[in-house]
Amino acid sequence: MSIINYFKAYYAQKPLACILTVALLLRLVAAIFARGYGMYDDHFYVIEEAGSLVDSVDAFGWLPGSPNNAGPAGLNLVYMGLHYLLFTLLNAVGLTAPDAKMYVVRALHAVYSLSIVYFGYKIAGRYAGKKPAAQVGWLLAAFWFMPWLSVRNLVEVHCIPFLLWGLWMYIKRDSPGVKTVLLSGLVAGLAFSIRYQAIFMLAGFGLALLCLRQFRSALVWGGGALFSMVAVQGCVDLYFWGKPCVEFIEYLHYNLVVVQPGDYPGGGPFKYVALIAGILIPPVSVFIFAGFFARWRKYLLLFLPSFIFLLFHSFFVNKQERFILTIVPFIIILGAMGWSELLAAYGKVAWLQKLARGSWKFFVVANALLLCVISVHYSKKARVEAMLYLSRYPQVEQLARMSNIPVLPLFYLGEWPAEQPIDRHDAAAGALRLLESGMEPRFVLLAADGNVAEQVDALKQHLPELVFEAEIKPSLIDNLMFFLNPRHNVNETIYIYRNQKYFPEKR
Repeated sequence: MSIINYFKAYYAQKPLACILTVALLLRLVAAIFARGYGMYDDHFYVIEEAGSLVDSVDAFGWLPGSPNNAGPAGLNLVYMGLHYLLFTLLNAVGLTAPDAKMYVVRALHAVYSLSIVYFGYKIAGRYAGKKPAAQVGWLLAAFWFMPWLSVRNLVEVHCIPFLLWGLWMYIKRDSPGVKTVLLSGLVAGLAFSIRYQAIFMLAGFGLALLCLRQFRSALVWGGGALFSMVAVQGCVDLYFWGKPCVEFIEYLHYNLVVVQPGDYPGGGPFKYVALIAGILIPPVSVFIFAGFFARWRKYLLLFLPSFIFLLFHSFFVNKQERFILTIVPFIIILGAMGWSELLAAYGKVAWLQKLARGSWKFFVVANALLLCVISVHYSKKARVEAMLYLSRYPQVEQLARMSNIPVLPLFYLGEWPAEQPIDRHDAAAGALRLLESGMEPRFVLLAADGNVAEQVDALKQHLPELVFEAEIKPSLIDNLMFFLNPRHNVNETIYIYRNQKYFPEKR
């Protein structure tokens, strides 16, 4: 038997094992090469805060008693707290290098994210059979964005396994008992403690049970989910604040009262539909959406939570792209199942069959190309590498950056110096203000999208011992993002200047 035939026979016997193996390999590649962070929240609200707490700093003043704390800020402490515990453990076993810690973090998330593939396959198999299950499994395993997202610290992604797990527990038997229904609610409710907005998925599932006239199950399941939400979130807030669920209450207040149009990215009511259609690669994404809506009654337990979540976010004023990631696997699962049924129902339409075959061939090629590039994308490389570069210097007590450089990821520096921006349009006055406030930077970071030579000359009026230290270049895609949209992206090339007054020699 040839090696190809052997693998075909093995796949025929154990398709899920093959799919999970490929999914793991892709995610481990991302864990090794896709360093950095994608957005502000997946680093600063998780890694930066957890790392600073381990060093007894509390970078953002989240906890009571910290110098910058003004009370609950509507933040979810559970996911960040898990990273705090992990970093504490890694320090205890002698793994203290920030970059090494992040390899561990990404590897753990790579393994954890396999549950999305596993439960997606199981749910599709239970509902639609072996062939649609395999298609769902491969899509969740190898969609071009899945490995990269799986190793990011995005709560929008890492609440998904609990939602899928809870759904699978409920549907894997025709008539689940009270104990199974309760356990399903308890598990699904954990998603809320990772991402507050998961409450719309939970509400949608409960509403679907009511629509299906499964009233006892709806009551038991809802009670389990509510208990899980209150027990975990309530106990965490009770420990820190002496009151249960105060962070969630503050989160509601912030989003319902404080947030105004223009404070965050906006868009029309179809922004998220267009976004999902784009990332799922048209025209296949059209097939998936067609399947998602075509069989909504049949798969109401999948459809209604996803639709309610999509509907709310489509009309909510804050439309950051990452918010919608939570329902993407649900759309893929239901869309693939529904499309397979549509194709079977209209299988005699020759042009449709031809269009479907051609579209899937295009999808495979396009997805493979994107997968090869995105899975190894080192995001925000220049900012991370700048901090890793400076970590070779001891006691970097004060840093400054031009105002066109975003907040620096100090976690990678390994210490927590005072860090201040300098107005890029008036560098001399900015440097003077720092000196008058008692802060003399040991290093100054400048970005290539400013007039660097002019800024350096202005800085030297008050920091005469500044010398060029290093140029840190961005990754390919970071560069591409700036080229495509320079208005909303910064040039990630960073120039580091050293203050010889404090560090006479380059290391």
